[in-house]
Amino acid sequence: MIRFLAALAVLLASVVTAHAATTLTTAPFTITYTNNSNTGEPDISLAAQTPLTISISLDTLNRDLQYWPAIDQAGEGAVNGGGHASLLEVDVHAGYRVTGISVHALGYGELAPGQLGDYPPGTATNHAALDWTLTAPGTTLPFSWQLDNFQGLQPFALATGPLALDGSFRLDFFATVWAQALASGGDGSYAQSMALASIGNAILNVQVAAIPEPATYAMLAAGLVLLSGAACRHRSRR
Repeated sequence: MIRFLAALAVLLASVVTAHAATTLTTAPFTITYTNNSNTGEPDISLAAQTPLTISISLDTLNRDLQYWPAIDQAGEGAVNGGGHASLLEVDVHAGYRVTGISVHALGYGELAPGQLGDYPPGTATNHAALDWTLTAPGTTLPFSWQLDNFQGLQPFALATGPLALDGSFRLDFFATVWAQALASGGDGSYAQSMALASIGNAILNVQVAAIPEPATYAMLAAGLVLLSGAACRHRSRR
């Protein structure tokens, strides 16, 4: 079981981590990981990119919240858990606009209360939660997801809906996972209880759109004037 859980933790953490950095610059925007709850260098990395969506792996968040098992074999009780808090600052480049943001992640839980003869069964509980907030001039949008006493893989997504953001804004993340177990039995004979909670594969998806520069609008207007003049001349000749 332990080997299986360890392998699962590696699998859940297997997002793209090439070119991990504190600051990531793309054509539409620059995103900077300015604060992290734990020690060590905070990392983000580019997971995927299309003309309309840029996907960023939240590597430090994934590391902080992966694989938190609580295992009790002697009736003493076991508790295990981790937390994460971070701040990302986004600077939108000229000529672009952010039109939507979503966070996709994967929760995973296991609950295995022990049972020994006529003793009461053991207990196994877990919890996972992820909150994030978008703060922009004149806008504050909070989002929240949580599960208690859950089993298996639990994909989830938190999305803003349509936006029209330029300039700068920030994203605040706060997340926790914990597990608690108590074995069944007594008098020196016990049946193991185990619980596990995990959040991984957290991806920040930023939808973007290019917006014409003022010079582009001027060229379009000039073109419309020329077309209109040509149409008028054509009608006058008929």
